[in-house]
Amino acid sequence: MKEKWLDVGIVHLIVILFFLFVYIVPTSFTFLNWNVFLALLPFDFAIILSRVKNQLIKYIFGFFWLLFFPNTMYMMTDFIHLYAIGTELDQASQFFNYSILATGIFIGVGLGILSLEIIANAIFKKHRHLNYLMLTGLVSILSALGIYLGRYLRLNSWDVFIHFSDVMKNIILSTSYHMLAFIILFSGAQFALLVVFHYGIRYIKYNE
Repeated sequence: MKEKWLDVGIVHLIVILFFLFVYIVPTSFTFLNWNVFLALLPFDFAIILSRVKNQLIKYIFGFFWLLFFPNTMYMMTDFIHLYAIGTELDQASQFFNYSILATGIFIGVGLGILSLEIIANAIFKKHRHLNYLMLTGLVSILSALGIYLGRYLRLNSWDVFIHFSDVMKNIILSTSYHMLAFIILFSGAQFALLVVFHYGIRYIKYNE
C-alpha cells in the first residue's frame, strides 16, 4: 500500500515540477499548465474510484472521470501550437519551446492512459479482452467527441453542469461530415494508443 502511494506521489511531484518550470521560465506555452492540470484530474478521479468502497461515490467519480478524460487526449491537438515557434527547429529557442510543448503533451496523454488503466482494473476484477476492448472503444469515441467540442466549439467539461442545454444544442448544430470524420480519426488514434499501452503494461506486469 505504501509503495502505491509513493508511486502516486512521484507522478504528482513531476507534474508540480512541470507547473513550476513553465510558470517561472518564460516560454511560448504557458497555457500548458492549465491543460496539464485538467489532464491530472481524471488520474486523481480514477485513483479515488479505485480506493473507495461506497458504490455511490464510485459512480460519482466514474462520471467525473469520463467527463474530464477527453482533456487528456485533447492535448494531442496542442501540437497545432507549433506554428508559434516554426517547424524547422534550427534555433535554440525553438528547441526549448518544442521540448516544453512536447513534454506537456506527453504528460497529459500519459495521465489519460494511466487513468484508463486504473479504471479498467477497478471495473473488471478479472481481465477479459472483449470487455476491455469494448470499454476502450466506447471511451475513445466519447473522448473524440469531447475533443471536437473543446477544440472547435471551445466548450469545457464543466459546461455540462452550468450550460447543459447550450452544450446539447451545440452538439446538434455542429453535427456534420467534418465532425464525423474528426471523431472517427481521433477515436481510432486513441483506441490504438490505449490498446498498445494496455497490452504492453500487461506484458511487463506478467513477466516480472
